[in-house]
Amino acid sequence: MYEVIYFLKRKFFPGLKIGKNDLVIDIGSGDKPFWRADVFFDDLSLNNNQRISGKETVHNIGTFIDGNILRSPFKNKAFDFSFASHLLEHVERPDLAINEIVRISKRGYLEIPNYLLECISPFHSHLWYVVEENKKLYFIRKSKQMHRISLKNEKYYKYLFNKISNPFIRIYWEKNIEYEVISDIKQGEEFIASKNQKEKTKELSINFYLIFVKVIRLIFSVDKNTKVDIGKLTKNNM
Repeated sequence: MYEVIYFLKRKFFPGLKIGKNDLVIDIGSGDKPFWRADVFFDDLSLNNNQRISGKETVHNIGTFIDGNILRSPFKNKAFDFSFASHLLEHVERPDLAINEIVRISKRGYLEIPNYLLECISPFHSHLWYVVEENKKLYFIRKSKQMHRISLKNEKYYKYLFNKISNPFIRIYWEKNIEYEVISDIKQGEEFIASKNQKEKTKELSINFYLIFVKVIRLIFSVDKNTKVDIGKLTKNNM
């Protein structure tokens, strides 16, 4: 029961905090798009192995735009709300990504795996350990050695994975996001995401989630509420 409630807190409830006519962007939408988003933004040049499912980005919901959050095409404050879940731990420059998120949206929701989770079960495309204190995010760069050691010890501590009551950092923000980047690793020793590994989730769970999203969008008439004019949202009138 707890898992269901936690799932709703992460994937459903953020949409209830958004006005009916608010324009919403899902940044790094991937294979599990946010049900309330109008615009879905992701980088198709990246390998799908960065996702735990290994599945391709979903294109057939709302309006999809291919691009990189480090240099997004959107105008300042183009969106009323942004949803960025499991994005920042993947990017080389989380500071630039956060600055862009704040630039293009007025408020939003962030979700990132916490430090403990990454130590217990390191993921092959996560570049950062992330800690939160008083709504301030601290990004600590992973080294090759730390990733190797954590991966080696995973078999001894993975049983703790399901005992963590709050495995993800979840922040609602408005106007700005406080953060600090800590990267004192020598050049060449930084962990680099692997592109040749696949850690797939069950096909059934992915299919269930997409059905969930489509049903909720239908119930709340998301696709009917807002007609997206991409030309008005972008700097170069895409």
